[in-house]
Amino acid sequence: MTGTWGSGPFDSDAAEDFLDELEGRSAPQRLAAVERTLRSAIEGDGSSSSSVLPEEVMAAAAVVAANIPAGNSLAWNEEVAGITEWLVKPVEPALAASAAQALDVALPPDGWFWRSWVDMEERSEAQAAIDRLQSILRPAGPADSR
Repeated sequence: MTGTWGSGPFDSDAAEDFLDELEGRSAPQRLAAVERTLRSAIEGDGSSSSSVLPEEVMAAAAVVAANIPAGNSLAWNEEVAGITEWLVKPVEPALAASAAQALDVALPPDGWFWRSWVDMEERSEAQAAIDRLQSILRPAGPADSR
């Protein structure tokens, strides 16, 4: 993948650019930018002409997850100083649900993002990172039959 150097949600040029944009903003401005990214992904419905890249969606979802109590200790949070304090608490359940939906839409199982990995071990690591994000953003509840 061009611009991707690892399998984590912050391990690409696009993700790093997204985080750089958020870094100097206030919590409400960060929230607006994250919501805009997630909404664009959902509205793009997996189209290759979507205005956001899958790596940006992963980064936005990881920002949301980092600000949910269950996501405070994610290993990749250490890569971005203070990320667990970037959003106003508590994070609304609707935002977490939007992040989970955006991941589903931007990273479909048969999509180019998954086909573009050359190293199968790194692809598996990327899948594990997405699965971990989803488990935080969409925790299994008593009525969840997944």
